[in-house]
Amino acid sequence: MKCLWMEKVCKNEKIRELLLVGILLVVAIVILFLGIVKSRQLSIASVDMEKIVNVHPAMQEAITTFQRELSDMQKQLDKMKEEEKIRQQQKMQQEISQIAMRLQDEAMDKVKKDIEKIAKRKGYTYVMDKNAIFVGGKDITDEILTVLKQKYEKETEQKKLDVSEMPMIPVK
Repeated sequence: MKCLWMEKVCKNEKIRELLLVGILLVVAIVILFLGIVKSRQLSIASVDMEKIVNVHPAMQEAITTFQRELSDMQKQLDKMKEEEKIRQQQKMQQEISQIAMRLQDEAMDKVKKDIEKIAKRKGYTYVMDKNAIFVGGKDITDEILTVLKQKYEKETEQKKLDVSEMPMIPVK
């Protein structure tokens, strides 16, 4: 029992050419795909976010700002009469929550951006919290902390230089 359609395909030159082009196209796509996958090897790292957040200058700045704003609010309350103080305390509790959330979000954005910059520079495709990974992924927490320390020491030095170069204003 012969397959008639195979005979027709083999005899028809146009169909043979199309089949050949199709096969070559599929092979080329497979080779291209394998090349892309091989050239872009995934590199996964992990970080101890709690450790980084606790020492990150943005978080320290957020805590300082929060404490200053709480202190300012407390000073305002101290100046008020008792009845007014009670009403204002309720309003201020809501404000305090909003301030805390805003400062925390701003600080976390800075932390994430710093980690992202460092990871990109070091060639990591993904960086995950160490608590989200069971196995694998190089822990780069100490590398991140070292780079952050150097970065913020330079910024602190620069701020000191900028202040010292300001002209002196005489005080009477």
